[in-house]
Amino acid sequence: PNWWGGHYHPWGGWHYGWRFGYYNWNYWWTIPTYAALNSWFTWSAPQQVWSQPVYYDYGTGGNVVYNDNRVLVNGQEVGTASEFAQSAAALATVPPPPTEEAAKAAEWMPLGTFAVSRGEKDTQPNQVIQLAVNKEGIISGTLYDTASDKSQSIQGKVDKETQRVAIRIGENENLVAETGIYNLTQQEAPVLVHFGEDRVENWLLVRMEAPAEGEADAPAP
Repeated sequence: PNWWGGHYHPWGGWHYGWRFGYYNWNYWWTIPTYAALNSWFTWSAPQQVWSQPVYYDYGTGGNVVYNDNRVLVNGQEVGTASEFAQSAAALATVPPPPTEEAAKAAEWMPLGTFAVSRGEKDTQPNQVIQLAVNKEGIISGTLYDTASDKSQSIQGKVDKETQRVAIRIGENENLVAETGIYNLTQQEAPVLVHFGEDRVENWLLVRMEAPAEGEADAPAP
């Protein structure tokens, strides 16, 4: 309960921290279902897009593939590698709330808490990410680095036309991570990370279990 007081970081306009006082701490570890998410959003989205979940898997054997500087999603070409990175950056760039009151009034559904693995050799990851989504599809959250004891704010959005999710981490303009909203209902979620328009890496989010009440209340060792 006292963790946030010792880990201040710039929230960004839509930060879900406005809702911390409305719920018990373990609310933010809740695992969502696709059905719950499908009925959560207030937007008018294409029914044919949301009638079935879309799972995004990147690289060899996946449904999002880079081939000769072109990107194919489910076998369909969606643009060049540069254009695909630009579209992720645009999706992750969300306007600030019109007022502080609007930010405080926003309701948030937790997407859970994940360890962030940067590759097969990263078997003991030191980064943890916690995510939530509001009714307009805005993504918010926190990335915490256990090695440096530093936190950064997360902000991004769900694309209602494709179920694609893209987020920005902290104040790094060149780093954008993308996945699918359905991915974030699973125990493991493949993530494609764009470093500008020229380089990508495949990361993996692995869902963490909420600590028991006694563990949450105990002081850190």
